[in-house]
Amino acid sequence: MSSIRIRPMKEEDLETVAELAMLANPFTEKESYKRHILDELKQNPELSIVAVNENDEVIGYAQAEVHGKMAVLEDIAVSQKWQGKGIGKMLLKKEVETLKQRGVKIVVAEVHYKCASAIPFYYKFGFRISGFEQDHFGIGHDAIILKLQL
Repeated sequence: MSSIRIRPMKEEDLETVAELAMLANPFTEKESYKRHILDELKQNPELSIVAVNENDEVIGYAQAEVHGKMAVLEDIAVSQKWQGKGIGKMLLKKEVETLKQRGVKIVVAEVHYKCASAIPFYYKFGFRISGFEQDHFGIGHDAIILKLQL
């Protein structure tokens, strides 16, 4: 995947990133989630990254936020056309590297139960299920909680 690059997210990427966010967050409303992505970008610019192809088109993104020695992996999503090509792996690897540099010891990923098919992906990186939270994303939208110790 030498033609795929990971770079910092820019505000101009927001529309495409919001579309990708719907893959990871099928339960949410795009415009309000777009505001959330922008807030995260402003608060944690070094933890807001995108994957781009040879035409500089955004094909995936990841965001995380840090709370002391713990971080929450907010999102990781890859365009359906580009899934299965190692892009998610590149994004997660970059996020984890940056989190380690910031002194983070535990990374948490909250996966919507309808996206449970993503759990094996996280397991490849050493994440393990640590529990679940009912109604985490709203009533009837439960989260499977995964943790990675760094």
